Amino acid sequence: MLSRFEELDAGRVLGDLDAEESAEWSELAQQLGVSGDASLDLLAAEFEAALSRETAPAMPLGLAERLCPVVEMPAKAAVVPEDSKVVVGPWIGWAAAACLLGLLVFRGGDTEKPTLSADSRRDALLRQEAGLKGIPFAGTTGDFAKAGGEVVWSDGKQEGYMTLSGIPANDPGQYQYQLWIVDPDRDALPVDGGVFDIPAGEGKVVIPIDSKLAVRKPAAFVITREKPGGVVKSAQEVVVAIAKL
Repeated sequence: MLSRFEELDAGRVLGDLDAEESAEWSELAQQLGVSGDASLDLLAAEFEAALSRETAPAMPLGLAERLCPVVEMPAKAAVVPEDSKVVVGPWIGWAAAACLLGLLVFRGGDTEKPTLSADSRRDALLRQEAGLKGIPFAGTTGDFAKAGGEVVWSDGKQEGYMTLSGIPANDPGQYQYQLWIVDPDRDALPVDGGVFDIPAGEGKVVIPIDSKLAVRKPAAFVITREKPGGVVKSAQEVVVAIAKL
C-alpha cells in the first residue's frame, strides 16, 4: 500500500494523475495518515523555475548519471543568446519526469523509507474493513493469568495484529513468545504466526501477525513461550494466552 502511495505521489508532483488516480491518492493518504513528499514538490518547483530561465539548469554529472540514466544531461549549462527565443521541446518534460522518478528510486535505495507503526497499520486495516472485530485474548494461569488483549485478522488481506497487555516482558536470549493460528480446514497442525518479544515497561503492545502460510478460516489464536528464535512445531508446554472465535 505504501509503495502504491509513493508511486501516485510521484505522479501527483509531475501533474500526471487522472481524476481516478487523484481520488486514490487522497484515499491512501487518509488511510496511511501521511501527506505528499514535500521534497519532491520542492524539486519539481526548482526544476520548473530553472526551465523558465534562459539558462538551463546545470547538474553534476555524477548525480545526473545516478538520477537520470535515461536522459543525457549536458556537462555544462547551455547559455542561450539574449536575442534568441527559447523553445522548450517536449523532451524537457520527460527529462523532468525521469529525474523525479529516478530521485524517488535513488532516495528509497540510499535512505530508510519512513515506516508506519504497528498501531497505525492496525488502525488502517480497521478503517479499510469496518466489519472486523477484535477477538479477546484470555490468559492462562500463573505468570500469565493477567494476560489479555485482542486480535484482529483479515482473511482477504491475510493481515492481522495483536494488541496485548499483562504479558511479562521477556529476555530474547532466554525465551521468546510465538503465535500459532489454528485453522482446522487447512491442517491439523497450527500455522506459525511469528515470533515476538514483549518489551519492559509497556502497558499495551501491538504486534503484527507474521503468518507463514495462508489462513482462511482461523478458529483460534494461541500464544506460547518458546526457546529463542521460536520452533517449527510447538509442544505447547507453556501456553500464555488463547483467543477463540
